[in-house]
Amino acid sequence: MPRGNSLRPGPSVRLGTCQAAISSSAPRHETAKKSMLMWHPCPDTGRLKNGQILRIDDLASTRWIKFQALQYKDPRGRVRSWDMVSRNGYLPPGPQVEADAVSIFPRLWREGEPAQTILVKQFRPPLGTATIEVPAGLIDEGETAEAAALRELQEETGYRVGTVASVSQPLTFSPGLTNESTRLVVVDVDLDDPGNQDPQQKLDDEEDIEVEIVPLSGLLTRLREYQSDGYVVYDGLWCLAMGMTLGERGSPQG
Repeated sequence: MPRGNSLRPGPSVRLGTCQAAISSSAPRHETAKKSMLMWHPCPDTGRLKNGQILRIDDLASTRWIKFQALQYKDPRGRVRSWDMVSRNGYLPPGPQVEADAVSIFPRLWREGEPAQTILVKQFRPPLGTATIEVPAGLIDEGETAEAAALRELQEETGYRVGTVASVSQPLTFSPGLTNESTRLVVVDVDLDDPGNQDPQQKLDDEEDIEVEIVPLSGLLTRLREYQSDGYVVYDGLWCLAMGMTLGERGSPQG
């Protein structure tokens, strides 16, 4: 996905409990995008439900992201400040919004062989090194999480025929930094299907992704091997592998 370079100042947002009022410098369409900035009302019935965002200032923006300063009231009633990053055009998950992105956990099956999965290697500029991740990508406007997962799986790995097995509710993976949300989509891929015999990636010009096919059994051990080789492992993938190991043996070593 291409990235913008120049930073530019953005509008100010003041929030009540459920609504946002944006300064007159913001374009009209921005008001609709920010009118429900929070995901949904806090479900906690104890002290945490008292937390509330009071104000958001857009400090700088590129084509893809915004740097924002928040003023909020914590559960104890104290007014505090927080810095965060959000995507341009962000909408909170809800009935009309799937999420920002999908993460895909493929399960590869072939008659008479153990199950496998697909991992991807790519260079991540913010880290300055290569990572081990699951296939993933942004959900296009008007697209469902299921459709986005199948599209991204084909683009990044070349596998054209898959069946969505499950889709999670919106998840967060770095809530101290961003309000970005993702859905985890499990996709079953039949390697005996004629459409999956010659997988060809369809990458964008700026993408450079290598595909790794690994057994599901022993996934945590394989991730440790990647780490020994110097790769950084995506935390969601590590947690998934740890959970699988817990289910198999009950006592994984972290």
